[in-house]
Amino acid sequence: MGVEALEANALKVVRSTDNRSVIAGPGAGKTELLAQRAAYLLQTGSAPPPRRILAISFKRDAATNLAARVRQRCHRNHAGRFDSMTFDAFAKGLIDRFGQALPDRWRPRPDY
Repeated sequence: MGVEALEANALKVVRSTDNRSVIAGPGAGKTELLAQRAAYLLQTGSAPPPRRILAISFKRDAATNLAARVRQRCHRNHAGRFDSMTFDAFAKGLIDRFGQALPDRWRPRPDY
């Protein structure tokens, strides 16, 4: 969805099987490019189930925006395998799941 609007270099990135780094200024279309790439990987079987895609952002609104764009492009079965969150949320999830495996002195208190 919307792939035909991408310029040639962006389309190369979307369809690439390699890892890519996207560096551009504000308003350049990074979020759109990442949403297109995630949708492409999910819909073409490049990331077949049970594989998931994780996108980590600095800000909550960026994570929410990216997730919404992927949901807009994909069937819910595909979009359900896309996780978009902040660094803080990702780190908290790790602590919640594996915190008890940490040594006592590093283990967070139950009310952290």
